[in-house]
Amino acid sequence: MIKHIIILSPPFYSHFMPLLEFSIGLKAQGLKVTMACSQDFKTIIEENGLLFREININRNRNTGIAEATNQESAEKIRLEEFFTATRKGPFSTLITQLNHRRADTFADPEELLEAIQITNELIKPDCWIVDLLSYGATLSLHCLGLPYITFCPPHPASIPTIGLPYNIPQHWPLGLEPAPDQLETLKEVSNLTREAFTSAFNSFINKVGSSAPLVEDAFSLVSNSVVIYLYPDLEGREDLIGTPKRVYLGSCFKEEVPDKEWKDILNCGRRKILVSFGTFLSERIDVLKQLIDGLLSYDSDALVIVAAGRHSLELSDYRDDQVIVRDFVPQKAIISQMDLVVHHGGCNSFTESLYYSKPMVILPFSSDQFNIAYDAEIFGLGVVIDPNNLDQEKISIALDRAFNHLDLEAIKYWSDVLKSRGANYGVAILKSILDVD
Repeated sequence: MIKHIIILSPPFYSHFMPLLEFSIGLKAQGLKVTMACSQDFKTIIEENGLLFREININRNRNTGIAEATNQESAEKIRLEEFFTATRKGPFSTLITQLNHRRADTFADPEELLEAIQITNELIKPDCWIVDLLSYGATLSLHCLGLPYITFCPPHPASIPTIGLPYNIPQHWPLGLEPAPDQLETLKEVSNLTREAFTSAFNSFINKVGSSAPLVEDAFSLVSNSVVIYLYPDLEGREDLIGTPKRVYLGSCFKEEVPDKEWKDILNCGRRKILVSFGTFLSERIDVLKQLIDGLLSYDSDALVIVAAGRHSLELSDYRDDQVIVRDFVPQKAIISQMDLVVHHGGCNSFTESLYYSKPMVILPFSSDQFNIAYDAEIFGLGVVIDPNNLDQEKISIALDRAFNHLDLEAIKYWSDVLKSRGANYGVAILKSILDVD
C-alpha cells in the first residue's frame, strides 16, 4: 500500500516546477509527499504544504537564471563553454554537452547513495519518483533495490533505445542537421560517452557490493514499473499495460493569471509576441537583439515582450511601451494572451504554448530542443529557424508562416488533449496501476 512518496528533483528550475505540480497533485489525493532536493526550493515546497528533505543531486544548478545562479567555479567554466558552443551551432553544442555529461550528472555517487539510504531508513517511503536526468539518484535507487518511478521532463527520446546514439537526434529540423562527417563524429563521441557512463555505473554497483544487476546502457536505465513523460503523446506510444507502463502527461503546470501591472501592459490592442529562451539561453543576447529587430520590422506596431535574464540592461535601447524587456517574465501568467510565442524549443515552453493553442517560432540551440523543434515542424505546430543564421528576411518568412500557414486544427486538437491531461491525469493513472491508499 503506497501512502508516502519521495520525489527527487535536481536543482534545475525547469525540471523542479513540473515535479512540484505533480507533487501537489499527489498530495491532493491524500498521499504524503516529500520533495528531496537542494535548499534553493525549500520555501516554495513548504508553502505548498509539502515536506522538504535536503538531498543535493548535482554539482551544477539552475534555479531561475542559469548564469546568475550561484555555481561552483568549475561549473561556471563549463557553463561558459556551453554558451560558447551554442554560437557555433548544433555540432559543437552537442559535442560539448556529450563531453560534459558525466561530470554534470554523476557527481559524488557515494555521498548521494548514502543520503538516499539514510533518508529511506529514516522516512521509510513506499515509493520514490526520480527525475530522468538525475542519473546518480537513479543509480542509487537501483543499487539499493528501492521501488521508483521515472519522471521524464525532456523529450521522450532523451531515454534512448538501446543501440541508438545517446543525445543525438534521429530526425532533425530542416536546415539544422550537421554535415555527414559531423554526424559520424557525434555518433562516435556519443558511443564513447555511453560506454564510459555505463562502465562507471557498473563499477559503482560492484564497488558498493550491490546485488542489483549490471546495466546494459546507463542512459536507458529507468523504472521497471512506470515512466511518466512530460510531453504530448504525438506518436501514440502511451502504454498502460506493458513493462514499464508509459504515461504521457502532455504538460504539467498550474494555470496563472497576470497581475495588475501585466494586465495593464497587455491591454494595448496590439499583436502580442513573447520571446523567451528559458532559464539558460537568455544568455544569447545577440539572438534576442536580432529577433527584436526582425519582429518590429515585420510588424512595427507589435508589442514585443522579452525575457532577457541577467542581460536585460543590455537591451535598454529597445525599451519603451512597445518593447517590454525584463530579466524574468511570468510566462505561465501571460502566455494565454500572446498571439505568438518565440522560444528555444524547451519542453515547458513548447507544452505551455501548445496548451494555449499558440503558434510558435522555435530556435533550437541544444540537447532535446532539436527533437522538439522537429516534432513542431512535422506536426504543423510551429516554424523552426536556425538561431545562428538569422537575418530580417528569414525572420519575416518564419513569422509569415507562423501567422498564416500552420495547421490550426492540429494546434487546437493537441491543445484540447493537453487540457484533458496534466498532473491530475498522471496521478489518476498512478492510482489505477499502483496500490495507492
